[in-house]
Order: sequence, then structure tokens, then C-alpha cells
Amino acid sequence: MIREFEQSLAENWHAGKIPTTAIHLSIGQEATAVGSCFALHPSDCIATTHRGHGHMLAKGAPVDLMMAEIYGRAEGLCGGKGGSMHVTDMSVGAIGANGIVGASSLIATGAALAFAQRQEDRLAVAFLGDGATNQGMFHEAINLAAVWNLPVLFVVENNGYGEFTPQEQHMRIERIADRAAAYGIPGVTVDGNDVDQVYQAVKRAVTDIREGKGPILLECRTYRWRGHMEGDAGAYRAREEVESWKARCPIRKMSERLIAEGLITEKDREQMQMKALDTVEQALHFALKSPEPEPLTIRTDVFADDAPLPPNPSPGASQSITGSTAINRALAEEMRRDDSVMLLGEDVSLGGYMAVTTGLAEEFGLDRVRDTPISEYAIVGSAVGAAISGLRPVAEILFSDFITCCMDPLVNQAAKLRYMSGGQYRLPLVVRLPGGAGLGMAAQHSQSLESLLMGIPGLLVAAPSSPRDARALLKTAIRSDNPVLFYEHKLLYLAPGEVPEAEEWLPFGQAEVKRSGSDVTVVGLLYTVNLSLEAAELLSGEGIDVEVVDPRTLVPLDMETILKSVAKTGRLVTVEEGPVRGGWGAEVVARVTSAAHGLLKAPPVRLGSSDNPIPYNKSLENLSVPNVERIAAVIRKMFP
Repeated sequence: MIREFEQSLAENWHAGKIPTTAIHLSIGQEATAVGSCFALHPSDCIATTHRGHGHMLAKGAPVDLMMAEIYGRAEGLCGGKGGSMHVTDMSVGAIGANGIVGASSLIATGAALAFAQRQEDRLAVAFLGDGATNQGMFHEAINLAAVWNLPVLFVVENNGYGEFTPQEQHMRIERIADRAAAYGIPGVTVDGNDVDQVYQAVKRAVTDIREGKGPILLECRTYRWRGHMEGDAGAYRAREEVESWKARCPIRKMSERLIAEGLITEKDREQMQMKALDTVEQALHFALKSPEPEPLTIRTDVFADDAPLPPNPSPGASQSITGSTAINRALAEEMRRDDSVMLLGEDVSLGGYMAVTTGLAEEFGLDRVRDTPISEYAIVGSAVGAAISGLRPVAEILFSDFITCCMDPLVNQAAKLRYMSGGQYRLPLVVRLPGGAGLGMAAQHSQSLESLLMGIPGLLVAAPSSPRDARALLKTAIRSDNPVLFYEHKLLYLAPGEVPEAEEWLPFGQAEVKRSGSDVTVVGLLYTVNLSLEAAELLSGEGIDVEVVDPRTLVPLDMETILKSVAKTGRLVTVEEGPVRGGWGAEVVARVTSAAHGLLKAPPVRLGSSDNPIPYNKSLENLSVPNVERIAAVIRKMFP
């Protein structure tokens, strides 16, 4: 079936009938897909690659809906939003075909974490190519899986080439299975063109994994007959090499054995082939008659619809606590409410670097408060897989600066998997990101990166300025079925504020006027809100009445509140701790000038850090970022 399916794709791609320039076929590698998937339980899951048609079909994905997806049709498995490289079917346990080399390792590890956390008799399989084992995300994933003894099988389809480069030119070892030794787990190599060898090896591996023996690395030596993708002539391979592997065709090898053993006849084999061909032709007919997606679906499946938040009770009594305590309280409250909420990150069981998570491990145990290796890819990537598979992970990155070490799980996985699957997945994931200057930690630990990913569709961005908002927004973030980047200014951890004893929730996209005024609107974020409030009090003695607006979330951004304020004051200043170049203030100013240009009495002003990395020297650090006097100074200039 897989062979006929992909040969149909090859023919129609070359005829110009498939709407993509990149389609990756597994012709010659079918035995690995069948042998692996037939050894799994229906409830087990697979995470696969851009060359994943065979895995999907072997796991049970319907041929007609697969075909329709690859042709980009509305009745495809993903509604035409995933296509060949991203086709998936959650109903058969597929958690994503992935165009990012090595990403399947992280997604499968996260799914295995969810199964282990819930004590389910399920396991995850990551299919990947030989080239993917050179990716850092593979090594971080397999190490985390080994450390946590997770039920995950890594199946490497070693076809001898990482895209166009032969194996001997991108690694020194001959057996990829030898890499398992570095992580203290078994590594096995089998003939990937022998479906029986693959089946028996996977069957033994999954038995051991189900018995709690931890992850296994299985290398299947195989070969793709065609190029890396259609259109690749394969000039880097000798014709004799390709023909020698075609002589070891896995379908011919199996059918000859079955005929020799008297299990089937030649006529049976021909009938099987005709049945597969007929099924593929019917699937092609179904795909071609399926409608194109409706234009309005372009904006659907970006975010999941969240359940309504509970009504906030009367605030009642309150107490003054720090931002650190407020965040800790939010985590504890949500973990008590929902046992699918878990925390993972470096040293979180001990409170973490900022002592924000102190005491949570004692209350909830080390299964729900998990210390990770220093592996940002593994932390966030596994959290993505866990979120798809039923958990609500809260991943802590030690400093927001280190988000640069795990961009793919955020930008290409968390933000896109729901959309590419046509809405099959929900991703209830929070990534906590301590940021900002003020502690003398220099350029690599003091950045304000909250603007960095606000332009990526599929990610929500929250940035509270007070302990009360931090607690309420974090509770909302944890309850969301969407990925949330939750920025926390490090100085907020030490700042006290009144927080109600009763629980509160804040809807995303709801700004707050922190101080009412009539002369100028100042929009701040995180710690600059507090600086702006101080500057407003200073200027009130000079007869300038400042209104301070806190968006609280950048995605979604509450422009209505900001525009109402500007309509009242006629002046606008944005204050951010990051550089003004490319900052969120530019987005606010652009939207205000587009919607309310005639209401402005003066040109808008953007204030941010100076255009340099944050220096170590204290006086230079203070000069780099906005302070009360600088904010007051730019406002004064608006009133000549």
C-alpha cells in the first residue's frame, strides 16, 4: 500500500498535479514503517518526519484522507493546512509529521512523559533519519528520556544519507546505535529492509519499555531509492549503489519468503498488489473531487477556544506579598486544582535560581515538579509533546535570554502544530521567562525579549507588572489551551504589592489604566509600568497629568483601552526596557497613528533602552535602561 501510494505521488508530482515543490518519498524504506507500527498497540503514539507517509499509513491513517491532504484539499486529514511534510492523524496516535529535522525526538519524549506521569500503559515512538542524530535536539531529547526512564523508542531510519551527504561525511561512527551508550540505554541495529527483523526488534523493545526498562535506540539500516525530495536527481550517488539496494527491495524480499514458505501464492501476491493499486486510485479520485478549503479557514485553528474563566469573587481581604510569592501561589493553586499541571525546569524542586518555586516539590512531589538537565531544547520541546498528550506543563527557562537556545520548539512546534494539524491538537503550555536588567548580570542575563516572538502567530505573550497581575495572569495562562510565553521581570520578584486572598483570574487582552490622567498617555510593560507611575507622580507636582496604561499582554493586545486613553489625552509615550528598534512600542505607535492620527496633539514618543547590550558596570547598566527621570524628561518635552 505504501509503495503504490508513493509511486502515485511521484507520478503526479512530476506531472505538476501536486501543489508543492517539496515532497519526500520513502520508496525502499517501507519495511521499517510496517515492522515498527505493527508491533505497537493502537494506543501507542508516533512522531514522525517530513518523510512520514509510510509511518502514517502503517499506523492506520485512512488512505483517502491522506491523499486529500497531500493535494491540499479541505477534506484532507488536516484540512489542507499540513500537506505532505506535516500530515497527521491524532485518531490513530500520530502526533505530528514534522518538517524540522530532529523535532520528532522531542515531541515523542514529551508524549512519553505524559504517559509516565499518568501511569498509562502507552509508549511513544520517534521516527527520525540518520542526519537527525547530529541535531542537538536529538541528544537533549534522548538524554532527558534516559534520565527520566521514559517509555519512548527512538527508531532511526538510516538510509545512509543526510539529505545529499553520505553518512561517513557527517559522523565518525558506522553504527548509529552506538550513540545509545553515551546515554546509558540499549542500542540495537537491524536490517531495515527485512520487515520481520524490524517487527521482532520493535516487539522486543516495546516489551522492555512497557516493563519500565526505559528508552531504547533502534537503528534500521535501509535505503531510499529516490532523491532526498522529488526533483533531486541524486547525482551524489552512484547508479550501481542504487541498483544494488533495489535488488534488496523489502517488498520483493518478503513476498519471495512467503511464497517459498507456502504461505501465499504468486497469484495472492498479485491480488494484494492490485488491491493496493485500486485503493490508491480510489483515494486519488476522492482527493481530486474534494473541494478546496474555504478562504475563511485561513484564520481558523491558530488558537484553541479557551473555556470561560470563573467569575472573580469580591476581592475581600488582601495582603502585601512579593511578585515571587504571588507566582508561587498561582502555581500551587493551579496544581492543587488540576493534577495535569506540572512544572519542569532546572533546579525547580529546590526553588530554582530565583527561589520562585520553593516548597512546591514538597507539596506535589518530584513527579510533578521535575528537575531537568541544563537543556532548553529538552525542557520546552518535551513540554510541547506533553501538552499535546494531555498534560498542562509549566516550563521554566532560567533566564529569558536562554529562550534563544530553544527557539524551534516555540516557533515551529508550539506555535504551529495546532494549525498544521487542522485543529487536531491543543497545546496547553506555559513557558515562564524571567527577564530584565537591574541585577548586575550583564549582557547575556539581562535582556528584555518580550517583543521577540510577539509576531509569531500561534503564541500568546503575557507580561505582568505587579504581584496581583502576575498571580491572576499566570492562573489564566495555565488554564489556557494555547501556548503562552509568560515574561516575569526579575525586579518584580522582590517588589511587594497587595494581592487578594481570594483567587482571581485576568482575561488575556485586557489592559488596565493604572493611573488616570488627562494630559498624556504613557504605555509601559513589566517594570516600566512602575517607573512610569513614579514619573507620573513626579510630574503631577509640575501640573502635568499623566495616564499610565498597562497592556498586561502583548498577544492579544488591547488597543481599545490604549486608543480610548489617547483620545482623551492627545499624546502618547511608550516605555519599554528593550531597545526601541523593533520593540513592542513601535507596534503600539503604528496602530495608534493608523487609527487615531487626527487625535494626536504631538508626535508619539518611544522610549527604550539604548542601542547596546546591557553592560556589567552598574552606572552603565543604569544608563542603558529607562528610569524615572528619563521618562519624566521625554514627557516634559511634549509640553513646551
